[in-house]
Amino acid sequence: MTGIFEELRKGIEAGKKLDVLEKFQNLILLGLSVQTDFFRHAAMFGGTALRIFHSLPRFSEDLDFTLVSHGADFSIDSYKEPMSRFFSDMGLDEVMINIKEEGEDVLRGSFVLSIKRSESLRVKIDIEKPSANVMPRTETLYGSYPYNYSARLCTLPSSFAGKMDAIIHRKWGSKRVKGRDWYDFLWYMRKDTELDIYWLEARLKEKGTLDPDKKLTPELLGEMYEKRAVSVDVGEILRDVQGFMTEDLEKKSSLSWTPELFILQKDKLVDSAKRYLLTHRS
Repeated sequence: MTGIFEELRKGIEAGKKLDVLEKFQNLILLGLSVQTDFFRHAAMFGGTALRIFHSLPRFSEDLDFTLVSHGADFSIDSYKEPMSRFFSDMGLDEVMINIKEEGEDVLRGSFVLSIKRSESLRVKIDIEKPSANVMPRTETLYGSYPYNYSARLCTLPSSFAGKMDAIIHRKWGSKRVKGRDWYDFLWYMRKDTELDIYWLEARLKEKGTLDPDKKLTPELLGEMYEKRAVSVDVGEILRDVQGFMTEDLEKKSSLSWTPELFILQKDKLVDSAKRYLLTHRS
């Protein structure tokens, strides 16, 4: 299986590090799928999930998951040995697996593959341990590198809820902007994606962004979004995201983005939550 290592090494030498990083991400997901029971307990969401399984036209560096079963004594450390064995079987003995089990809310780790002395690939993994009873909706999708494999993902409406949580909650009141969140938001808008408002409500209450006794209505969501959109720095968005965009025409088009573009998404966002409520009565 050393052919895979050679393929990754040649990609690095050709200056295609982000493409190689995506292949390494696929290898990690393949191992979790075929070597462990990881996807029985967790579902993937976030930018890398959109990139690999829904053709999001931007690169994403990390793997984000959420646990989807309560009460299980889940430990990321239990996957270290079988994943090490998987990479060894694939001829990738150079992979180092680092585990940081932090607190009750999130588990963190990383996979590091040394290509040569001065070059390595590093993929961080974050696994949320939610305390709320509301769970995201999930589905099974299939990756294809280097072989076909199955993975459990949050559905697009639930994944959209995770993204809106980041937009509304992340660095509340700060001028710092994570442009990739806003880029993904526009992608969901273009896809006319419904929004899982039940999971978003649970996430915002869990973090204290929404009062426990308050109901998240589509209208309230619109108000919370608008507060963020009116103050967003489009220049900061572009500085963060342009290096990850993969389509030249979209890069050129993004230079015309304005604050009004984001403010005008409010009504469409409210509608996406209303449509979800109509089809998913709790």
